[in-house]
Amino acid sequence: MTATIPHAATVLLLRQEDAGLQVLLTKRAPGLSFMGGLWVFPGGRMEASDLSPELAARSDQAAIADTGSRMLSADASTASIDLDVARGLLIAACRETFEESGVLLARPRGGGPWGDERRARVAERRAADSADATGFARMLVDEDLVLDIERLVYWSHWITPAFESRRFDTRFFALTVPADQEASVDRGELTHHAWLAEADIRRHLASGEMKMAPPTRATLLDLWSSHRRHGGLAAMLEAERTRIVPPILPKLVESGAADVEIVLPWDEQYRQMPGEGCRTLACYPDYVTAMPSRMRFPRLS
Repeated sequence: MTATIPHAATVLLLRQEDAGLQVLLTKRAPGLSFMGGLWVFPGGRMEASDLSPELAARSDQAAIADTGSRMLSADASTASIDLDVARGLLIAACRETFEESGVLLARPRGGGPWGDERRARVAERRAADSADATGFARMLVDEDLVLDIERLVYWSHWITPAFESRRFDTRFFALTVPADQEASVDRGELTHHAWLAEADIRRHLASGEMKMAPPTRATLLDLWSSHRRHGGLAAMLEAERTRIVPPILPKLVESGAADVEIVLPWDEQYRQMPGEGCRTLACYPDYVTAMPSRMRFPRLS
């Protein structure tokens, strides 16, 4: 696999309501060249600023070492990521969550109080720095905040297939949204956001009101199955902290149609198919093989 595919981080923001598990989904503006009009989780590419010493100093090193070591051991690219990149991905997940949903995964250094004035300043900084990734580090320094890296549970690893014009090597993370924070979308690339339960999403997908890329749909199937298996959000995230996360690089079945069919690494024919692929496991975890090994979807580009 080429080493030039940009790294990215995506976050599943979750909450447990009386009606059950809800996940935050956002809709990308229709005119965007990549996944325009699709419903996605908050996220985006890792920026150079995510690797800065200032952000490293404001991160939980034990949490980074724990999650980072599992990311490194499961990585399947020809140029494996190192711990610095793993840390950058975790920081990118925090930054993108803030920029795209307004949820800040951080706390005052030393456990001090937030205070209304600091919260107001942070909200203003989000609007002012929305187009400048380096502003996130400056805000944390100015407000003396440290990142809540330990909230992030490493969930999955998807790589955009080679037939797409824009590619990302994306790590997905899951967490419970802090109870004292409300989500709101940045109206630049995103047009809508919604907290949705499984029944709502299935209904919107069936009616055609909601369109998603395969990684989003597969991740939701996995999420709902895990939640039922563990019986609740807190229990699910605690149990899944040690999940095995294999890379998923889809291959394409050529059909000439507007829609395409992708084949995923646990399909019995994956290794024999032409096209760029990833390392496959002799035995995939049950949660992986419970997802479809083939999916159809419209071309993203």
